[in-house]
Amino acid sequence: MRRHTQIALLVALIATVFLVACGPEETPEQRVERLRYNHEIYPVGTTTLHDEEGNPTLLVDLNVANQGTEPLNSLTVLVRVRGGDGVERLAQRVTVPLDDLRPGIGRQQDVRIQGFALEEDDEITVEIEPNLPAEVLRSLPEFADVSGE
Repeated sequence: MRRHTQIALLVALIATVFLVACGPEETPEQRVERLRYNHEIYPVGTTTLHDEEGNPTLLVDLNVANQGTEPLNSLTVLVRVRGGDGVERLAQRVTVPLDDLRPGIGRQQDVRIQGFALEEDDEITVEIEPNLPAEVLRSLPEFADVSGE
C-alpha cells in the first residue's frame, strides 16, 4: 500500500509539473506589454531648441532604466504638456531608442518633438501607457522587435 501511495504521489507531481510547463503561451501582445512595464522612465529636464528658421523643437531629457531581465530596442512613451492654466497643450507618443540599454542598467536619453515650444508655466509628464488595446500595441515599434514581424 505504501508503495502505491508513493507512485501515485510521484505521478501527480510529474503531471503537475507538466501542466504548469505547458500552460497557456504568452501572446506577442502580452509579451511586449510585460517588457514595456519593466521600464522606469521620467523626465529630468526640458528645453525648446530653435533651428536657423526659428522652428521650435521640444527636447525632453529622460532617465530610463530596464528593471527586467530582457532588453527592448525601443520604448514608446506618451509625452504630455499641460499649461499653467491646466489645459493640455500636447499629448504625443514618442519612441525612445534603447538599442544598447541592458537589463538592470539605467541611462539618460533625450527625445525630441518637432514643432512644439514650451511656455513658461508648462508642466511635462512622461508615461508608459497602461492597458493599450492589442491593435495599438501592434503598431508600436517595440512590437515588431519583440514579435519578429
